[in-house]
Amino acid sequence: MIYGHGDDAYRYGDKIKMNFSSNVYSGADLSALKEYLMEHFDVVSHYPEPEPQELERLLADYLGVPENTVMVTNGANEAIYLIAQLYKGWASVIPQPTFNEYEDACKAYGHLISYDSTDELELLPEDRLYWLCNPNNPTGNILLKSLINHIIRKNPRYLHVVDQSYADYTLSPTLEAREMVDCHNVMLIHSLSKKYCIPGLRLGYIFSSPIIIDRLRNLRQPWTVNAMAIEAGKYLITHDAKMIPSLDAYLAEARRLREELAAIEGLMVMDTVTNFMLVNMDFGDTTDLKKWLIDTHGILIRDASNFRGLDNHCFRVTARSKEEDDLLLEAIKQYKTLKEKDQ
Repeated sequence: MIYGHGDDAYRYGDKIKMNFSSNVYSGADLSALKEYLMEHFDVVSHYPEPEPQELERLLADYLGVPENTVMVTNGANEAIYLIAQLYKGWASVIPQPTFNEYEDACKAYGHLISYDSTDELELLPEDRLYWLCNPNNPTGNILLKSLINHIIRKNPRYLHVVDQSYADYTLSPTLEAREMVDCHNVMLIHSLSKKYCIPGLRLGYIFSSPIIIDRLRNLRQPWTVNAMAIEAGKYLITHDAKMIPSLDAYLAEARRLREELAAIEGLMVMDTVTNFMLVNMDFGDTTDLKKWLIDTHGILIRDASNFRGLDNHCFRVTARSKEEDDLLLEAIKQYKTLKEKDQ
């Protein structure tokens, strides 16, 4: 569960110098936000709104949708668990490999889970959810916006949860809330934490029909979104902050990193439309590689062996600066040389 995620630098004290395990852009300039939050630091001495309604109003206006179609959550993770709770006991289809929390949330609330096997789908009850991570974590691939829209609208009997937490890390089109207002069988999950590069503040939201949003509100505990996160969200949305100066340039560096990794004999790198990529290696194993990179270079990668369908030859990395990416490449080449000498 949570301890199997990336960005677990907290487990290694001050050993980590370069963190390639987090999918959040590492070069964001947060200085203006920091200054604003210091000016409004007194919010921590008061209870926040039990529900972050003011932030939800700002967000709905920003998205161009009715206020009653948006619910702000404590990160995308709270959104996932609330949806699983609302549809407790339903069937859930979760294509693999993908973000582990869909499965964990569904197990917590007694869902009958299918991993997208055709034979299983024929046996599932009609009350079912389809979970899609788009762009997908950990693979970095994406389904066409037109295809997802077609599937959702042609299958009104089923509910579709589309997690677009990485929508701001791709140039490929994704579903927009204002285009889905007339669609009552979809829930879009977004991560403001990733969009604005503030994962420690935990901000996400769900867009869906007013009926579904109202039912989700009835499940949510009060004060799940803290005062500082609410204040940060209000500032960022009002100022329409751009934390990635040039997405084109950043993704170009990600493509370069992928090509350089793929050029190392023994590595196979999946195509990606995002800033992160899934790598399969045939020398050593990823648990050993992760430990060696930390101990030798202070580099942290994401061991992807705990994703369903993957094994201990899979890891995920996220592009950083060219200089840092080159250090990662050189370190992996060093590890490969050591493994070859051991044989």
